[in-house]
Amino acid sequence: MAASNDVDRRTRNGEELSFPAAAATLYYGGTIVAVTAAGVAVKPDNGSAVVCVGWNKHRVDNSAGIAGDMQVRVSKKPILIPLAGATAANIGASVYAIDDNTFSLTNPGGKLVCGTIFAVDADGVWLQPK
Repeated sequence: MAASNDVDRRTRNGEELSFPAAAATLYYGGTIVAVTAAGVAVKPDNGSAVVCVGWNKHRVDNSAGIAGDMQVRVSKKPILIPLAGATAANIGASVYAIDDNTFSLTNPGGKLVCGTIFAVDADGVWLQPK
């Protein structure tokens, strides 16, 4: 319904989110994280992954735990990634997660978009997580 007056909206930071860890999973800090349709954090190459949500801020070792025993904190801030062949002409291009630390400008089939190229400079390629 169209607004007929001011709308008082709640907000949240949006730069950091937390998701329950999958059972028997080790997440390395600085790697890309995806979630399942149920909102459980998984690696992007997991068959149940539906969307990438950011990069893992810290190592989370839930390898001996059940789903939800731990939380995976992800960030939406741009990060430096290993991505050969990208130039300034690729700024804004989609980047695909082959796994939690391998990236591609082309989709080799069924891979998730993990973000877009934010910048390319002397340091390398910067990813703006999705």
